[in-house]
Amino acid sequence: MCGRYTLYGHEDDLASLFSVSTFPLGSRYNIAPTQDVPVIRERQDSGRELVVMRWGLVPHWADPNTFKSNLFNARSESAAEKPSFRDAMRSRRCILPASGFYEWQTREAGPKQPIHFVRVDGEPLAFAGLWSTNSKGAAATVSCTMLTASANQDMAEVHDRMPVILEREAWDRWLDPYELEPQHLEDLLAPSAAQTLRSYTVTREVGNARVDKPELVRPLQMELD
Repeated sequence: MCGRYTLYGHEDDLASLFSVSTFPLGSRYNIAPTQDVPVIRERQDSGRELVVMRWGLVPHWADPNTFKSNLFNARSESAAEKPSFRDAMRSRRCILPASGFYEWQTREAGPKQPIHFVRVDGEPLAFAGLWSTNSKGAAATVSCTMLTASANQDMAEVHDRMPVILEREAWDRWLDPYELEPQHLEDLLAPSAAQTLRSYTVTREVGNARVDKPELVRPLQMELD
């Protein structure tokens, strides 16, 4: 599961990096489910675009007045078969840009400790995602979810799942609107290679989704081994 992530410090580079015209959004230090998030997808007339979507997918067939599930994560191993995700796996794939993400580590004594994971090389992260448009309510809702995989060695001691992180050479394949067979993309949904990520402990204020400030990503102590 990944229920919180960050996006900061890369604003000047993101438009060029993801080949979109603009990336005008400010820094975010505590992005939580149900919030609006920036998403990269392929335009129907070719080329990529940035779209702001609700984090927590509402399938196109669902009644938004009665659909209560908050589908902010989708297991990559089963998404192609699940009714909530299978249509999006075929034709509505996207990328969620990020700087890092949080997970909570269980300790023998005391409350769980939030850990911030970022790339070792300092580059932004590109999470594999799915999106959907639901037009059954008073207004159309465009929403997204983040795909997860088994944890790699970098975070296995903290959590057994992690976001699917796409390396730059995989972006075109993942976003390709002409690829309608999810099984052809299964190799992209594996856990990241070891030593892709580094991690460090941060303040427990992260647990409050209303708190969003730079101090949330300040290390509390030495990085985890």
